[in-house]
Amino acid sequence: MNVDILNIKGTDINYYFICRRRAWMSLKNFYIIDKNQFVAHGDYLSKKKRRYGFTNIKLGRNVLDNLEITPNDNYIVHEFKRGKKVLPGDIFQVLHYMNILRTKGYTVENGEIHTLGSKDIKIIKLDEDAINELNTVYTELEKLRNEIIPDPIRNYYCNHGCSYSSFCWG
Repeated sequence: MNVDILNIKGTDINYYFICRRRAWMSLKNFYIIDKNQFVAHGDYLSKKKRRYGFTNIKLGRNVLDNLEITPNDNYIVHEFKRGKKVLPGDIFQVLHYMNILRTKGYTVENGEIHTLGSKDIKIIKLDEDAINELNTVYTELEKLRNEIIPDPIRNYYCNHGCSYSSFCWG
């Protein structure tokens, strides 16, 4: 399946690892953001954690909030997260951003996931195995985009940070 990766947002990929229903809504540009502390927190992080030397760019449907350009013109993608609970989705979100830059001809050094309240930084490398796994996720997301809305599922995130829980469960 030929997939336009610029038409897939990093958020779509992250949601794919949390809940297929939430990913489907994101793919369809259906968002619930009113009065949700987690959305407000993410918005705050994307604005507050920007450091000197980082820039933000838009590529397709993607906004890379914290992009570092090194003195030798390599790119490092930085993502700031509030916790480690969704780490697989966070990793693939960063891989996606790195892959977009790579396909646009930029030299990507690595990605970094910064977790609030921790000095730990998770370094992400875009190697051949990661690209193959990412291509599988792209294919699954394109299939999901063309399906009807998936049924809601109850998981940890329904009660701990999902802005869609009232939509799914009333």
